Amino acid sequence: MLHHDPTRFSGPLGPLNPRIGMSGIHTPTQETSNKQQQVSLHGIALARDPWAERYGPWLVLGFSSAFALFLIAMALLGQTPGKSFFLKSVSDILQFAGEGIGLVFCIRITLRLRKVATQLKQSYFEEESLRPASNTLRIARAEVQSAQRAYLAWLFLTIAVASYASGQAIWTSYDVRMNSADVPFPGIYDIGFVCCYPFFLIGTLLLTRRNKAAVGRMRLILDALAVIGASLAISWFFLLGPSIAGLSHAPSAGAAFLSIYFPTGDLFLVAVGAFLMFSPLSNRIQQPVFLRLCLGLFCLAVTDSLLAYYTLSSSFNTGTLQDVLWPLSMSLIGLAAIAYPNSIAQEQEREAQLSGGKPLLSTGSTRISQITTTAQTIAPFILVLTTCAILLTIVAPHGGAVLIQADIVALALILVVVVRQALTLIENNRLTMQMRGELVISRRELQVTRREADEATRTAQEKRVLEEGVVALREVHARVARGDLAARAPTIPGPLLPIAVSLNLMLDRLSSLSQRGSRYDQLSTECRAIQSAVERMGQGLPAWPNNTAIPQHNSELHSIVLGLTHLQRIQESQWRRLLSGLETISNLTRKIRESLTEVRQSSLFANLGQASFESMIMERLIRETGILDQQQKDLLGQVAQAKSRLEQSSTPPQQSELPEIPAHLRNLLTAPAQRSKPTHIPSGSYQLKRTSPSSFNGQDF
Repeated sequence: MLHHDPTRFSGPLGPLNPRIGMSGIHTPTQETSNKQQQVSLHGIALARDPWAERYGPWLVLGFSSAFALFLIAMALLGQTPGKSFFLKSVSDILQFAGEGIGLVFCIRITLRLRKVATQLKQSYFEEESLRPASNTLRIARAEVQSAQRAYLAWLFLTIAVASYASGQAIWTSYDVRMNSADVPFPGIYDIGFVCCYPFFLIGTLLLTRRNKAAVGRMRLILDALAVIGASLAISWFFLLGPSIAGLSHAPSAGAAFLSIYFPTGDLFLVAVGAFLMFSPLSNRIQQPVFLRLCLGLFCLAVTDSLLAYYTLSSSFNTGTLQDVLWPLSMSLIGLAAIAYPNSIAQEQEREAQLSGGKPLLSTGSTRISQITTTAQTIAPFILVLTTCAILLTIVAPHGGAVLIQADIVALALILVVVVRQALTLIENNRLTMQMRGELVISRRELQVTRREADEATRTAQEKRVLEEGVVALREVHARVARGDLAARAPTIPGPLLPIAVSLNLMLDRLSSLSQRGSRYDQLSTECRAIQSAVERMGQGLPAWPNNTAIPQHNSELHSIVLGLTHLQRIQESQWRRLLSGLETISNLTRKIRESLTEVRQSSLFANLGQASFESMIMERLIRETGILDQQQKDLLGQVAQAKSRLEQSSTPPQQSELPEIPAHLRNLLTAPAQRSKPTHIPSGSYQLKRTSPSSFNGQDF
């Protein structure tokens, strides 16, 4: 079983969930509401305290603000520090309460770390029994050692805070019953104050982890030395020097020891805090934890140093704003304890995102980290300049050996800053040269990448053009397959252009052949129609029956169609003229017959005998004329019948609809009609001429 198997952990922390770490504890995944991917937490990250993470900073801020406002209000109301019993008592109680807040935070995290370390150790033993040697077992061993070390570190820090709080409690019991100047020194309360320094140092050193990055290590060490040197200079000239000089006047050996021990312990706290902040011992991912811890240690060292300074000058009184710094220092250490498991959890989330190949999600802590780094960079300079100003303006005017010492210390601090800046310039130059070399390499790689990108883009464009050309040719083939010979391939740039040109040429030829075939079919149809028209005209019928309009033929047969149409018109005209001529002849014949009948019945033939020759001739003429009239009537009926059949079968087109007939064809068609035109006999020119019998012979008929 793996060392971080969540099913093995149970107890006060609750069963662990592989997605959120433990029941009842919300990871940053739940707090950001689906803004980050859920990560399975393990190890020290399981000791997180969500309630303290959410309300701890606000509780410390509210308490410190209320304490400071109370002291300011008491001062405005005329309560003098050191003389007002109420102000002194409430201030001592609030100091102990603030230190108790930090102690509670440390105890909560220490207990949770102890539980996690125990569970990891049990899981490790079970894993070792199953698989004695494996990579997972080595990882589990390292995680168990890290959890135990974190537990021991915060255990010592908790003991240190508890020792200091117990000393404060005993001091409060003295201070509320007597004047601050009457409190015995040394006293029982000093045991707690004395014991807290070793535990602070041990816990802080156990908490650190070496950073493998070696960039700027010497510069960071010089920053730490600058802070330590400035603190040592101020402490020497204002605390250690006067304390050592006054050892002979100390009331007891214990008082002499404590007068040297407390400033020295404060210097050690400042040194450890400086090395945590400005040396590669600190882990940059856990920078917020060390920042709070170092601020707490610095506040404690500054407050104790001020207490020692005011004690030397016999001007210390309870009830000033200095009283806020003691509970604030312990509260900051408690906040560092709360932030420690949270920083481990954030580190695990970052590693999970990097291992998953996902970009790191930007949070609001980035800007805070930048501000912290900037403040960390300029803090040593400000502290050194302030220390030099104090030494040259306050200490140096005393003259003598103190002046020389102050000048030497100020010069040493300035040299540390100068060396630090020189190393910074050297490092910056080295980084600049390195960046230039990397920039040249990056430019070359960029050129290669651009060239490859251009080639890839060109290849992609050619491929896209080729695909588009294939699609266009496929569409043209599909249209041709459906019978659309008018389809043509578009102009396709690239290797498909010759294929498109060849395809268009082939389609042009196929289209030409198709047009020729259609024209041949049309000519065949028109020839059959003309043949049918000729046959109808040979039968005496119109060329275009059933009121059919004149068809529009091609140019090759257009003259023939026009000739047939004109011939049909001439035929119809001849039939009309023939009918008119026959009617005229019939009328003349009838009039001749009537005239002969009148002559026969006239008085001329009344006096002649019945057998006279003239009577015989006249009767014969009348009879022949009747026969001729009858034959003409029959012929006229036949012509009228043919004309009526022609008029019923075909309606001749209007003159405006008939196309113009060529001159040579019109002359060819009208010549026979002129030759066959009948002679019209006017009715008034016909006269009967009486002949004598001697002049009549049979040849006249």
